[in-house]
Amino acid sequence: MFGFSFSLAKMTAVVAVVNLSIAMPAVAETIRIGLGVDPAHGEYFVAAERGLFKKAGLDVELVRFTQGGEGVDAALTGLVNITSAADMTTMIRMARGPLKPLAIGQRSINSIKLTVSSKVQSINDIKKFGIVAGSVSEYAARAALKKFGVDATGVTFVRSGPPELPALLARGDIDGYFVWEPLASLGVQQGGKILMTSVDAGYQSHMWITANAAWYETHKDEANRLVEVLSEAAKIIAADPEAAAKDINAQTRLPVDQTATTLKMYDWSVRKFTPQDIEGYKNITTFLAENKMTDKLLDVAAAVPVDTSGTK
Repeated sequence: MFGFSFSLAKMTAVVAVVNLSIAMPAVAETIRIGLGVDPAHGEYFVAAERGLFKKAGLDVELVRFTQGGEGVDAALTGLVNITSAADMTTMIRMARGPLKPLAIGQRSINSIKLTVSSKVQSINDIKKFGIVAGSVSEYAARAALKKFGVDATGVTFVRSGPPELPALLARGDIDGYFVWEPLASLGVQQGGKILMTSVDAGYQSHMWITANAAWYETHKDEANRLVEVLSEAAKIIAADPEAAAKDINAQTRLPVDQTATTLKMYDWSVRKFTPQDIEGYKNITTFLAENKMTDKLLDVAAAVPVDTSGTK
């Protein structure tokens, strides 16, 4: 009798656990997003601070890297599911493994700048060029040299992490560097000056929202909802950069005033790729192939979702 009662109690407990598991809602799988810690990734920080991811039913973890390129590398290996990085930074890695660009996050207006020593009067005076290899920093530097007819073989490219560039300039280890804000202005604070922007060099950067391709195939709904959330956050930044800067400060501790100024250097509009975008990317893909940074010419049109409806 005792044994029967024990078995009945055990069975009742099992049934209760099964019923409880059926009643409980499924726990959302964590989406890991790799991104750099600077205002160019602002929509992610705003969305996190304002609870927009949770409101959309998404469990998101922001994984911080020194620069966006490291986030793309992490997406290639599956360490993160989504990454945020500039067009050229992403393209150079698309040839190495499966990546799925989803949308453009924002467009740089004048946030990528050439900071030089006070002694430099023109780009011809730069003999030691500081670059973040494999990023828009390197592309803008080489594009500027080409546009203004400077032979790159006579220039030494000094590779560095982004945060170290202002100090290298202050010590005289380099004559100039192309990089994004606020690092460009930090060099000015240490005695340098701004010589030009990447637009002057013929390059306007787009920030891409990109997924690990294998993850995307089984998480298309989550990926689409994520893009919608980022679009909402981008509109918040565009409408009130000062308020957005406070959100970003809460997430990153970046100075509010400096961040608000930098946010205004971008066109905050999450959108699909257009045929015009693809045409503009041809210079980048040609550059990558000519400099042996990719084995062959990358077919961007085949790799990204293109909006042919005429919407820009």
